[in-house]
Order: sequence, then structure tokens, then C-alpha cells
Amino acid sequence: MIVAFGLGLFAALLSVVAPRVLRSMMLAASPRVMAAAWLTCITAVVFLAGCAVLVSVWPGHASVVETVETTMVCLTAFLHTAPAWSINPCAVLGAVVAAAVTGRLAVTARRLSRAGARIRAYHRDVIAVVARITEDVVPVMWLDHPLPLAYSVDGRPGIIVATDGLARSLTEPQRRAVLAHEHAHLRGHHHLMIRICAVMAAALPWIPLFAAAPRAVATLVELDADEIAATATSRPAMCGALRAVSESASTEHSGLASFGNEVVALRLRRLESASGSTPQRFSAVVALCLPATLAAGIAAASIAGMGGIACLLLP
Repeated sequence: MIVAFGLGLFAALLSVVAPRVLRSMMLAASPRVMAAAWLTCITAVVFLAGCAVLVSVWPGHASVVETVETTMVCLTAFLHTAPAWSINPCAVLGAVVAAAVTGRLAVTARRLSRAGARIRAYHRDVIAVVARITEDVVPVMWLDHPLPLAYSVDGRPGIIVATDGLARSLTEPQRRAVLAHEHAHLRGHHHLMIRICAVMAAALPWIPLFAAAPRAVATLVELDADEIAATATSRPAMCGALRAVSESASTEHSGLASFGNEVVALRLRRLESASGSTPQRFSAVVALCLPATLAAGIAAASIAGMGGIACLLLP
């Protein structure tokens, strides 16, 4: 049982420490790498919490527990001397909590999935009727609207919705940059990444890592799409398109400005930076190793803490 407590403590510490560290390193490497770091930490928290529940309800000793016990005398002694009445209730409680969390995640995922399906059906059945569709790598639905708008809707196939106002207010390179930006969202499965984070945040908003992930990952995928579009066209074209759309369209209607002035300013700074698309190799390696580094440090702290508790509680 002490190992289960250690795994649970590990997951809790990671969920609190990871968002602070990841936010401080938002621009340390490529947006794609940092988004992967967020998703890796989320996966690690879910995995560790699941392992904690599994170890607590496992009949006898799981093979992993036996391996840990051979190297931790204090933990072994505490595990074998703890009375059954103090262990079984914890195992039952852990199983109940795990079932409740799993059910909540399933309900939330189903609700958000239905909402996404309604959006896709609306574009297929309504928007497609009034739009002028042009064939590209991804179909583009052009709407007769004065505001310069563009956004993408994932699915099979995904689609891009743009307005005639976008074509009229931007130059040809800028227009191609906006469409390349939306293509990048679809090719990179950015909608799915944001949806996973949204499900975790909606189901478990009290966990700091899950609560912070949607906005952070949404910002990172915008930065990633900007980099891809700038490579496909040019940085001046992407900067000009972003600046023109953010200035002429309101926040509630503009897909490119949907994250507010702060994120738009961050995107412009990165695009205008000479090193925006080529982060230093050392920083990239650090970002790639960040989840493992966090996990190792917090695991050591968790094991040391639980070992100390076990030794103090030994008769």
C-alpha cells in the first residue's frame, strides 16, 4: 500500500509542479515540442494515478511492488506490518475514486464529442449550402462576409472556412499564409490535442496541470501553425496577415485573434524574431527531456518522503 501512496503522491506533485515549469519554458523550444511536453505530462499523471489504484487493489503483491520492496527495507517493513484494516479501506476508497473519475471523464468526453459532431454537421449541411467551395489540399468554403475571417474544422475530411472579406483585405501572399496556417492545424491534428486537454480540464478542473493545459496548448498550436505557414510562404506575409486580421476583426468573431491581444502579440513577437523558427539545439533538448526530468525529480522526492514516513511509523 505504501507504494500506492507513493505513486499517488508522485502524480499529485507532478500535476502541481509541471504547469509552472512548462509555462516558464513556453518559448524555450519549438511550439510542437512544448505541446508534446504538456501532453506527455498529462499522460504521466493519468498513468501514475492509475498505477496507484491498481497497486492498492492488487491481490497480494504486484511484481513491480516486489521489485521496489527489495531495495526499500523501510517500505517493506511498513508494508508487512501494517494491519489489514488500515489497508483495505484505502484500497476500496481508491477503487471508488478511480471509478468516479473514469465515469466523469467518459461523460465529459461524450458531451464534447457530440458538440464537435454538431459543429461538423452544421458546416456540412448549412454552411456548405451558402458557401462557394474551392478544391485545395483541404476544401475551402468561402462565405460572402465583409469581415476577414478564417478557421478550420477537423473531420474526415477537414475543411477550412474563409470569408470574401479575407481575400479582399489581404494581399495574395498573406491570403496564402492564412490558408497555410489553417492547413497546418488540420495536418498537425491540433484540434484533437486541444480537445483532449479540454476533456481533462472539464472533467477534473481542480487539478492544476489539467486546468492550465487547454489555454497553453491552444497557444502553442497557434505558434506551431504560424511557423509552418511562415515556412510555406514568408514571415512578412504571415505577420501582415495576422496583424491585419487582428486589427480589423473583433475578438469574438476572429479565429486568428480568438486568444486575445496578449497571445496575438506573442505570436507577432515570435514571427518577427530572427530566431523564432530555429530555437537553440540545447533548449530543444532540454524541452524534450523536460517531462522525464520532472518525473525523475518528483519520483525521488516522493520515494524519499514515503520512505521517511514509513520509517517513522515502524514499531
